[in-house]
Amino acid sequence: IDYDAKILGQANRAIAVAPDNVRAYYAKSIYLFLRRPNEALGAADAGLAVNSNYANLYEARGFAEVSLGRFEQAKSDTQQAMRLSPRDPYLGSWHQVLGDAELGARHFDAAIDEYNKAIDAGFRVFVPYVDLAAAYALKGETEEAKSALMEGRRLNPELTLAWLTDHAPNIPPLFEGLRKAGLPEK
Repeated sequence: IDYDAKILGQANRAIAVAPDNVRAYYAKSIYLFLRRPNEALGAADAGLAVNSNYANLYEARGFAEVSLGRFEQAKSDTQQAMRLSPRDPYLGSWHQVLGDAELGARHFDAAIDEYNKAIDAGFRVFVPYVDLAAAYALKGETEEAKSALMEGRRLNPELTLAWLTDHAPNIPPLFEGLRKAGLPEK
């Protein structure tokens, strides 16, 4: 399946038909952030030019900034999303982005705090647990790392470092920490 044609084609058609519909820019940006983060930023910025108060587009910018290794900008963008929509249903995901930015900047205590906030806000997918495991491992808290990794692997049994290479932003401390925590390569 040509996902680029399918997803980007639909997003681009939606933008062409209704250029003031910011959700289409958001969908495009979220799809692109992992593999083409500069294009993801462009899509988010185009949407913000239409509506600078659409909080999700700041989250999309945050994801792209994390993928580019611009951790301070990712924090700033995500905090703007939180200011615009402090009770947003996506708040847990936004804490995840903040955690990734803190992890990338090697601020392990702050990353642990954000990942726990993500989980507490109801974002109970494998991602915050796995990232939490990395932060704990890098901090030297082995038991906490193993416990978090166990929950992450329960939620995603396919999880390996090879799988994450294809599905996660390139945050070097993430991979370093997960090796320390004991996540298998394959």
